[in-house]
Amino acid sequence: MKMRTRQTLISLAIILLTMSVFLYVYVGLQANHLLKGARENGAWQLQAFSEHITALERTAALEAEAAHITRQALVQYAFATYAHLLQNADRAYSLWADGAYLYNLSPLDPAAQLPVPDKVLTASRMLRQGGELMLISSYSLRVLEVPVTLYLTENISRVEEQINNLVRIAQAALVCSLAFCALVLPPLVRKSLSLLETLSGVADKIAGGAYALRAGIDTADEVGDLSRAFDRMAATVEEKISALEETNRRQEMLLGALTHELKTPMTAIIGFSDSVLTMPLTEAERADALQEIHEAARRTERLSQKMMQLITLGHEQGITKKHIAAADLLEQAARAVGPAAQAAGVHITLNVQTPSLWGDTDLLHSALTNLIDNAVKASQPGQRITLRAGRAGGGVALSVIDEGRGIPAADIPRLSEPFYRVDKARSRKLGGAGLGLALCRMIAQAHGGQLQLESKENRGTAVHLVLPGEEAHAS
Repeated sequence: MKMRTRQTLISLAIILLTMSVFLYVYVGLQANHLLKGARENGAWQLQAFSEHITALERTAALEAEAAHITRQALVQYAFATYAHLLQNADRAYSLWADGAYLYNLSPLDPAAQLPVPDKVLTASRMLRQGGELMLISSYSLRVLEVPVTLYLTENISRVEEQINNLVRIAQAALVCSLAFCALVLPPLVRKSLSLLETLSGVADKIAGGAYALRAGIDTADEVGDLSRAFDRMAATVEEKISALEETNRRQEMLLGALTHELKTPMTAIIGFSDSVLTMPLTEAERADALQEIHEAARRTERLSQKMMQLITLGHEQGITKKHIAAADLLEQAARAVGPAAQAAGVHITLNVQTPSLWGDTDLLHSALTNLIDNAVKASQPGQRITLRAGRAGGGVALSVIDEGRGIPAADIPRLSEPFYRVDKARSRKLGGAGLGLALCRMIAQAHGGQLQLESKENRGTAVHLVLPGEEAHAS
């Protein structure tokens, strides 16, 4: 059962119960009030009647020795005279004395229906006769030393009808109220719960992959608070999922590419090792095979190291930055690539225009060695590579400038993608995997900077690692 249906039924049940109790109490109180009024009215009429009868004691001049029968007859006469005046279709009077009626026009037997014990002044009783509600009231007194009981028999069906009218009115009011609530409550409940349904729909869509979707409910109530909390949760979930998806995408791409790239050196290692193990070779051939195995293993090592650097840098939450002497950083990078440059016949020169910079020494050293290694591979013997540290706007630029073969303009935008290579055959021959510039770009971004590249075919390439100045890190 849906919440709105359940809430509507519960509300209607509560309204029905509350109104039923209220109307029951109200009708009960009114009925008691009407019946009590009928009893009090009967008692008042008998009391008024008794005052008229007791007037005999002031007007009748009887001797004290007058016979009891004479006194009864006088009382009977006075009662009958007054009762005749007050008698009507709904009201009848009776006079009881010495165990017998002295006067009785009641359709009932009031003395039998309402026997009055001694010392009881007034009494009343309701009973039903022929479908009519009857009230018998009694009043006991002494008149001319004669103990008598006055009875009044009344048809109070009109009071019962008034009570029945109250019941019908209460029932009609209850039915009308329920009908009104049944018409008004569902749309009100639906409207009040529509925001929750909206929130539920958004949650389903987010669960289906629409992570950027938000509820956007901005009401000043609990639903609004819930929606804002939900949107904050959705934003956090989207951020985490995006990070996980990006990490997963990067890892799948890098691992897949690494698997592909490792095939070439591993093929060489397996092929030459099989030759050494299974074929008769001269010492010179064996030495050449072992050298090939050694070079392939070194290429595999470099490839795996760069891969691990890329993956680690992708997960890095922060890097350790400090003041670095620009000259020392450039000299260390030049020495690291010195043997390769010397073997290629390439000269490396330093141009230090700024004394220091701010960054992570190891990462910047890795970036420079990668850029220098690329420059060495792109250069011909006798050409020059310049390492420069200088100002660039408000920051510092570490530049590696070569005089090599350059890069086609169409390939420049993709050079920092992992495993992208302009000349794949040459890159494999020289041991390249297409990871160097991707790593450099990530290092620059980790420092809050960027990697810029300028190149012209057959005229050389300049790669600039542009970093924020030391002023940007001042506290």
